[in-house]
Amino acid sequence: MRLFTALRSATGTGPRFVLLMALVTVSSIPLLDGLFAVVLETDNPRRGLDGAVGCLYAAGYDPSSTDLNNLLSTLRRPEALVRCLGEQPESYRGTLATLALLAVAGLVYWWLPKVRDRRRTTLPVEEVDADGTLGAELAALREHTGVRSDLRFRVDPRRLTSGASVYGRTGDYTVCLHAGLLARRGTDPEGFRAVVLHELAHVHHRDVDYAYASTALWRVFVLLVLLPHFAMVGWIVGLALSGTDSPWWPGALPEMLSSVFACLLLAGLVHLARADLLRRRELHADLRAVAWGAHPATWNRPDPPGLVTPLLRRLTALLRTHPDWADRRRVLADAGRLLRVSPLEMFLTGASTSLLYGSLTVLPLLPSSRPDALWPTLALVAPVLCCALGLPVVRAARTDGHTGSGASAGLWLGCGLLVGEFVASGRYRLDWLPQQPQLLLAFLFIGAVPVVWWTQSLRLVLGLSKRGPRWAAAGLCALVTTMLLWAGLLWWRWGGERIALGAGDPDGALAKQYRQMVPGRWQDYGFDLSTLSAGMSLLTPLHGDALVAAAALLSWLVPLVLLLLQRAGPGLRVRRTLGAGLAGGLLSWAGLAAAQFALYVQRPATPKLRAGPFLVVHVWWMIVGLMAACLLTAALVAAFSRRHWLLRALIAAQVVQLMSYGAVFLLYSADGCLGPVNTVFDRCQWHTHNGLIVDRGVTFLTLPNAVLGAGCAALVGAGVAWSVRRLRGRPRPAVPALPAATGPVRRRLRFLKTATVLTLGVPALLVAVVINTQPSSAPVASQLTQDPAAPHRGQAPAEPEGKKSQPTPPARKSKLHTWQVWSWLNNGGARYARQIAAASLALDSQIIKVQTQPRNGNGKVSVDEKPFHRLCGALGTRVEEAQNYLQVPDQGLQDAWSDALARVLSGARDCQTAMIPPKGAPHRTEAERAQLFTTSLNRIVVGVRGLTGTVKDITKAATWAAKK
Repeated sequence: MRLFTALRSATGTGPRFVLLMALVTVSSIPLLDGLFAVVLETDNPRRGLDGAVGCLYAAGYDPSSTDLNNLLSTLRRPEALVRCLGEQPESYRGTLATLALLAVAGLVYWWLPKVRDRRRTTLPVEEVDADGTLGAELAALREHTGVRSDLRFRVDPRRLTSGASVYGRTGDYTVCLHAGLLARRGTDPEGFRAVVLHELAHVHHRDVDYAYASTALWRVFVLLVLLPHFAMVGWIVGLALSGTDSPWWPGALPEMLSSVFACLLLAGLVHLARADLLRRRELHADLRAVAWGAHPATWNRPDPPGLVTPLLRRLTALLRTHPDWADRRRVLADAGRLLRVSPLEMFLTGASTSLLYGSLTVLPLLPSSRPDALWPTLALVAPVLCCALGLPVVRAARTDGHTGSGASAGLWLGCGLLVGEFVASGRYRLDWLPQQPQLLLAFLFIGAVPVVWWTQSLRLVLGLSKRGPRWAAAGLCALVTTMLLWAGLLWWRWGGERIALGAGDPDGALAKQYRQMVPGRWQDYGFDLSTLSAGMSLLTPLHGDALVAAAALLSWLVPLVLLLLQRAGPGLRVRRTLGAGLAGGLLSWAGLAAAQFALYVQRPATPKLRAGPFLVVHVWWMIVGLMAACLLTAALVAAFSRRHWLLRALIAAQVVQLMSYGAVFLLYSADGCLGPVNTVFDRCQWHTHNGLIVDRGVTFLTLPNAVLGAGCAALVGAGVAWSVRRLRGRPRPAVPALPAATGPVRRRLRFLKTATVLTLGVPALLVAVVINTQPSSAPVASQLTQDPAAPHRGQAPAEPEGKKSQPTPPARKSKLHTWQVWSWLNNGGARYARQIAAASLALDSQIIKVQTQPRNGNGKVSVDEKPFHRLCGALGTRVEEAQNYLQVPDQGLQDAWSDALARVLSGARDCQTAMIPPKGAPHRTEAERAQLFTTSLNRIVVGVRGLTGTVKDITKAATWAAKK
C-alpha cells in the first residue's frame, strides 16, 4: 500500500525513479556476466568460444571484417544459427551477481540513515529544547501537515547553516535541523516554519524513499560494476598493446571502445536523471510548503557566491541536485513551469529506452527473439511518457490554458533514442559508423509521432463530459501510444537496423528472388526493379503483424470517435477533414490512372508476357501511387489544420487509403475495358479474381505502412508550415483548451456521427482481419499465371554435384580460421558426425545379425524388412539434421562435407525404398529390390567413409595451430 501511495504521488516523479533504478539493475546483468566471463577465461582462451560466441564463430563471424560481411555470413542459414543459440546453456552468473548487488544496495539503503546519525553525531530535539517550546512547535507543524509516518526530529550541532534535511527509509524518517536554523527561529520564525514545512513536504510526497533507494543503488553500482568494468577493459587493452596475439585486436577495437562509451553514457545519463529528479522534488516540496502556509518571501534569498564563476555555475546547473534560489522563486511565481516537459527529461527518457532495451536483449530470462524485449522496455517507459506529457495537458484543461502540440518533446525523445541506439548498438558493431548513418534520423519520427498523438488525443479525452468515459478513453489512448512507439521501434529492429548496416537488399538478393519467381525480360525494368528492391525493404518489416495493424487502425479510429463525441463548435467538426480525405482519394484515383497510362506504352505484345515482370512492376507503381497520395494528403492536412493536426491527418489519410483500395480493385477487375489504362487484357471482361488478388497484395504491404507513414508525413507538413509562419512572422494563434461536451445532442446529428464511424471503421476492420488471418500470398504475377506443370519456385537451388574440392592447406590457415572451424565442431559438427556414425553402426549391426542367421534350403536368408526400413530412415534423419546445420567455415571442407552427406542420404533413401516401397512408386521385382538394396548399402559405406575422412580433415584444421 505504501508503494502504491508513492507511485501515485502528486510529484509525478515515481515512474521516472522506477525507470532509473530498473535501468541500473538491468544494465548490471550483462556487465557482470562479461566480467565473470573474462575472469574465468584467462586460463583457457578457447573457453571464450563456448556459448553464443561459439555459434557466431561457427557461422563465420570474423572480428576483423565489417558488420555487413558478418551479418551476411551469419544469415546464410539463420534457422541453424537460431537453433545453435537456443541449444546453448544460459549463463545466470550475471543475474545471480546482480541479485547480490541488489542485496548489498538494500543493506546500504537500510543502514545509511543510522550511519548518517552516527557519523554526524546528531542529537534528539529533547536534548536541546530546554523549555519544550521547540518540540511543541514541531508537533504542531506536523499535525498541521497531516504527516502520519513515523517521524523524529534531531539536531546537528555542527551545522551552522539555517537549513535542514530529511532522510530515512520507508515508514521511518528523520528531519535533521541545523544549529543555525534553531538560531534563526528566534529572529525569523516564518523562515523557520518554511524550512520545516519544506522537509515535511518531502515526507508527505514520499520522495525520500526514491531518493535514498536510487542513491544507494547507484553508489553500489559504480563501486561494484562500473569501476571493475573499466578496469577490465583497460586490462584487455593493455594485454593487446603488449603484443598478446588475439584475433579481436585491432579489428574489434570499435566494439570494445563502444562498450566503454555505453558505460560512460549510462553513468552520465543516471547522474543527470538523478540530479533532475532531485531538483524537481525540491521544487515540489517548495510548492507544498507554500500551500501549507509558508510565506513565499522566505525564498527571497541570494545564492551563495561560491568559488565558481557565474558562467560555470550556469553550465553546471544540470549536474547539481539542488535548484538555485532564483529557480525556486520562478516556480513559486508560476507553478506551471514545474509541469512543463523539459527537453532534458525527454532526451534522458529516450536514451534510457535504448540502453534498457540493449541490456534486456541479452538477459537469460527473456525469449531469444530480440523484439520480445521491447514490451518490458515499454512497460517501464510508457508510464513515464504518459505522466510527463499528460500532467501539463490536464492542468491546461483545468485552467483554460494552452500547451504545445508535443512535437518538440517528441523530437527530443527521438534524439535520446538516436543517441542511445548509436552507443548501445556500438557494443555489437565492428564499424565506427553504420554504412548509412543518416537512417538513424528515423528515430526522430519514431519518438515524435507517439508523443504528439498522445498529447492531442488526451485533449480530446478531457473534452468528454463524464469521468468514467474519460478514464477509460485515457487508458485506451495510453495503450495506443505504447503500441505506436512499439511499432516504430519494431520497424527499426526488423528492417531499419539492417538497412543502416547496408543489408537492406545485399547484392540484389530481392531482385534475384523476383527474377527466379517471375521469369521474363527483367533487363527492360532495371530502374523499376531497383526501386522495388529498395521500397520493399522499407515496407516489409511491419507487414503481416496483427498488433501493428491494430495500432494503425486505432491510431485514426479512436481520434475520429473522440472528435465526433465533442460538442459541435468552430474547428471541432470533422467535415473538413473528411472532405480533405475525399479530395485526396480522388487525387489518388487520378494518380493511379495516370500511372497506368504511363506504363501502357511499355506493355509487352501478348497477355502472357504482360503477366510476367511487367505486372509485378505495374503493381509496384500502384503501391507507390497509393502511398504517395496518403502521405501527401496527411502533410497538407497537418499544414493547414489549427488544432489536432496529427489526428486529422491520420483520419484523412485513412479515407484516402480506403478509396485507393477500391480504385485498385476496380482498375484490375475491369482490366480490358479501360482502353489506354488496361494492364494485361485487351478484351473487355470483368475479372473479379484478379482484382481481389492484386488488391490483397497491395493491402498486405500498405495497410499499416500507409497510416504510420502518414503520421511521419504529418510531422513534416506541420514542421514546414511552422517554419513558413515563423519566417513570415505569423505564429500559429493559441487555441484554448477543449470544452467538455454539454447539452443534448440532436438525434440526427448522432445518427450522422455513428454512420461516419461505421462507414470508415467497418471496412478498415474487415480489411485488417482478412489480411492478418490469411497466409501471405506469392507475388501477384505468379498467381495470375498459375502453371501446374511448373516446378515449385522459391526453393533454394540444390548444391551442384561436382568434383570434391580439396581443403585449403593448413599452412595457409590463420588462427581465426582455426577458431571458426573449432567452434563449428564444438557447437554441433562433431555431435552430428557422431550421431550419423552411431546410426550407421546400428545398420551394420543389423546386417551382421542377418548374416549370422541360418540359411534356408535355397541358401538364402530371410530378411525382416521393417528393421532395415527403420534403421535406414533413422540414418537419413540424422543426415538431414546435419545438412541443416551451419556450413563449415571453409569452402573446401564444406564441399567435402556436403558431398559425403548427400551420398549417405541417397543411400538411406534407396534402402528404405528397397525394403518397403512407398505408395505410388513403380513396381520392382524381388531381384531389382535386392540389387537396389545392395547398391544403397554400398553408397552408404562410401559416404560414411568419406564423411569420416572429412571429419578428420576438419578436426586437423581446428587443431593444427595448437600443435604448431
